[in-house]
Amino acid sequence: MTTGGAGTRWIAHGPTRYPRQVWTARASALVLVMVVAPLVGTLLITPELRSIGGLATVTQLLVYPTVMGASILLYVQYRLTDSNVVGWLALCLTEYSVQGAALAGLRASEPDAFFNRAGWTLIIDFPAALLILGCLRLSDRVRHAADPLAVGLLLGLLVAGVNLGVNRFGGELLTTDPAAVAAQVALVVVGCGIARAAYLLDGLPAWFSARLGAGTIALVVNRAVSTQDAVGALGETVAIVTGIVGVLLMVNAAGAGLRHAVQQQHLSLLALTDQVAVMQADERDVRARLHEITNSLAGIAVASSLLHQQDEVPAAKRRQLERMLDSEAGRLSRLLAGKGNDALSEPSPRAQGTSEARQSLVDLDEVIWPLVTAQEALGRPVDWHPTGHRGLGDPDAVAEVVNILLDNAARHAPGSHSVVEVTRHGDTVEVIVRDDGPGIPAEVRHHLFEWGSRGPHSEGQGIGLHLAHRLMAATGSSLRLETQDVGNTFVISLSAAEETTTCTPSERRDPTRVSSSSRTTCSSPSHSSSP
Repeated sequence: MTTGGAGTRWIAHGPTRYPRQVWTARASALVLVMVVAPLVGTLLITPELRSIGGLATVTQLLVYPTVMGASILLYVQYRLTDSNVVGWLALCLTEYSVQGAALAGLRASEPDAFFNRAGWTLIIDFPAALLILGCLRLSDRVRHAADPLAVGLLLGLLVAGVNLGVNRFGGELLTTDPAAVAAQVALVVVGCGIARAAYLLDGLPAWFSARLGAGTIALVVNRAVSTQDAVGALGETVAIVTGIVGVLLMVNAAGAGLRHAVQQQHLSLLALTDQVAVMQADERDVRARLHEITNSLAGIAVASSLLHQQDEVPAAKRRQLERMLDSEAGRLSRLLAGKGNDALSEPSPRAQGTSEARQSLVDLDEVIWPLVTAQEALGRPVDWHPTGHRGLGDPDAVAEVVNILLDNAARHAPGSHSVVEVTRHGDTVEVIVRDDGPGIPAEVRHHLFEWGSRGPHSEGQGIGLHLAHRLMAATGSSLRLETQDVGNTFVISLSAAEETTTCTPSERRDPTRVSSSSRTTCSSPSHSSSP
C-alpha cells in the first residue's frame, strides 16, 4: 500500500490467493458459520418455512443485511486508509444492500403483489445498476463529495422507496412481459460490467478484486432469479446457492481487506515510530555535541585570554596554558570533524546493542592534566597528582567525562573543593572525581543517568551525566555514583594497561619537555591549586 495525493492506495494486482498473514481458511469457515447459522436457526424455529421456497425467502432476508455488514467493513477500511476506491465500493454495496433489503421484505410479506409487479423491479434496478457501474468506473478519478456510507444509504432508500411505491400503486407487470425481459437482459449485461469494473479497479490486490467480481456475478444472478415467479425447485436452489456464495465472497473480501489495511497501517506506524526515534536521536546528538563543544570552548577561551596578558603570566604557566590549548584544540577539532567520540551519537532503534566497544591506550595523565589546567584557568581549583597509570578505552571519551564531572561540580556546588584521583586495583584503573558540595538528592539518584534527569533546583538540561554514562558504556568502560554523606563521588572504571616508567623530576618541573606522543606516563605537572 502506498500513499499519494488521492489517499492510501493498494498494492498492484498479484496472486489471487489470500496472503496467509491476511486471511486463513479458519477465518473463511467462521464467516460461513456466521452466514449459515441464522438460516438454519430460522428454519428450526419456523416449521412452515421448511420448503425450498421458504428457504429461498429466508435466504433473501439474510443476504442483504449481511452484504450491508460487508459494506460497513469496507467503510471502516476507507476511514482507516482514505482509499478513494474503497470508499466508492462501500457506497455501491450500501446502496445495493438497502435496496435489496426492502425488496426481500416485500417478497416475504406480500409475495403475490411482489411477483405480479416484479417486472417493475427489474426496470427500476436497471438505472440503479448503471449508477453503480458509473461509480465504479469513476472511483479512481473522482473524490467523494460527501460521506460514502451516508450517500449509499440515501440512494438505497430512494430506489427502495420507488420500488415500494410502484409495487403498491403501479399496475401488474410480470417478468415475462417484453419490457421486463429486456430489462432483465440489460441487467445481466450491466451486472457483468459491474463485475469486470470491480475486478479492474486500480490498485486493488488480485485476491481482493477477484472475489469482488465473482461475488458481484453471484449476486446479480441471485437478484435475477429471485424476482422470477414459479421458477421451480431448480430456480429456487440457484437463488439460494448464489445468494450464500455472493455473501461469502463479499464478506471474506471485505474482512480480509480490512485486516490487510490494519496490518499496513501498523507497519506504517512502526516505520513512523522509527523515524521519530531517529529524529530524536539526531536532536540529542546535536545537543550532546554542543554540550561538549561549549565545555571545551570555555576553558580554551579563558586560557587564550590569559595568554594575551603577557606581562602577568609567568613563563612556566604560559607553557602550561599553551600545551593545554593544543590538547583541547585537537580534541575539539576531532569532534567537529566527526573523528572524535562516535558514542556522542545516539544509537538508532534497530542498532542498539549491536555496536562493539572501540578501545585504545589511554594515558590518564595526558588526558587529565589539560582538563585540570582549563578548570584552573576558569578559577576552579582542582587537586590532582599524576600517577603514571594507563587504561584501555577512548581518550577523548574519558576526557569528556572528566570534564563533565568537573564542570558539574563547579556549576552545581560553587565554592566546593574538587579532587581527581587515579588508582589501580588489579586489572582495573579507576578515575575518581569527588567534591564536598551538597550532593545529589536521593530521589534523583536512581535515574541520574537518564536523558533530561536533573534535581529539583538544578538549572541544567540533564544532558551531561547521561552523555557521560553513555560514552563510558559505548567504549567498554563504566561510570557510577558512589553514595556518601557529603558531596558526590563519581568513579570511572577502565581496564588497566601495562604500566611504564615514571617521569623524571625535571620532567615534572617542566611539562613542555615531554611531547604528547611520548610514552612517559608522568609527563604532566602535579596540580594542587588553592583559591
